[in-house]
Amino acid sequence: MSNESLLSRINPFNKESIAPALTVVYGLMILVFSLINPRFFSLGNFKAIMAAVAVSGIVAVGLTPVVLTKNFDMSIGSIFGLSVVVVAKLFNLPGTTIPIPLIILIGLAVGPLIGALNGFLITKVGINSIIVTLGTLAIFRGLTFYWSLKNISIPKEAFLILGRYFVFGFIPLPFIYFLVLLAVGWLLLRYTRAGRNIYLVGANAYAARLAGLPIRKTQFYPYLIAGFLASLGGVVNAAQVGFANSTFGNGYEFRILTILVLGGISLNGGRGSLVGVFVATLIVGSISNGMALIDVPINWRDAFIGIILIVSISVDSLQHQMRARKSFRSPAGKGAPISTKE
Repeated sequence: MSNESLLSRINPFNKESIAPALTVVYGLMILVFSLINPRFFSLGNFKAIMAAVAVSGIVAVGLTPVVLTKNFDMSIGSIFGLSVVVVAKLFNLPGTTIPIPLIILIGLAVGPLIGALNGFLITKVGINSIIVTLGTLAIFRGLTFYWSLKNISIPKEAFLILGRYFVFGFIPLPFIYFLVLLAVGWLLLRYTRAGRNIYLVGANAYAARLAGLPIRKTQFYPYLIAGFLASLGGVVNAAQVGFANSTFGNGYEFRILTILVLGGISLNGGRGSLVGVFVATLIVGSISNGMALIDVPINWRDAFIGIILIVSISVDSLQHQMRARKSFRSPAGKGAPISTKE
């Protein structure tokens, strides 16, 4: 294999990638915030940003395969919050001491169980993914409120270190989790048959069915992944903050959706990769951090994230329409191309 061929295979970008442009935007954003408040460009603040974005990044990695199949999961926020509450409740059972690894496993099991329910109703029963996951969002959000009417503390230092330890005194351990999951997810989506099936089904489910691909299975398993990583995000968040609250995860699905669409994951399925998601996670997290440093009211911070979401979805929609017109004019007329690279 030539050097050029090898570089082509391992290069995470292609000519349609949004990641280089996002990287430039992120650099300019750092410059602007640093000029307004020099504290933004400090070692301590970058440590805070990495710690803050790690959980969002973990959940975003999990939701990516679902969106690539042209579905969505509105329940990830409630899965996230319920996992935090389950872990905190298990640490506070009266007269009982449960081993920490078992508590973590139980917390992690919450997501796949809800994900399996979502996947079954969507792929087997045939209910729209938005309707199903809005229903499970409401059900498990209510359960979370019922179990945590007040803050529940987590007193175990051996557990808290999983979310508060800094590698080399600089890199938060949760950010390492995020990077590892990002790398594994990128490799699986790009180099495995299951990953290619996700892109093919999302781009054109009808053509994928004619090609003999397992449509239901390809759409089902991403819900298990999304549920598991939403629970993992909840467990990590519990270790970071040291308590549970009924409001944890509220509105989280919109924040994660903003990250995905900004990062180039098309809501029309079959396009985008985790490289863009990584940069978008840093951008969204840094915006929240920077606006806090310059004393922007929290409601305006949420409004700004909402603006980013609307603009990103509009750009995605326009790109989809342009690809559709281009495909319609082409002699082959085989539909929009599939992009598995970023």
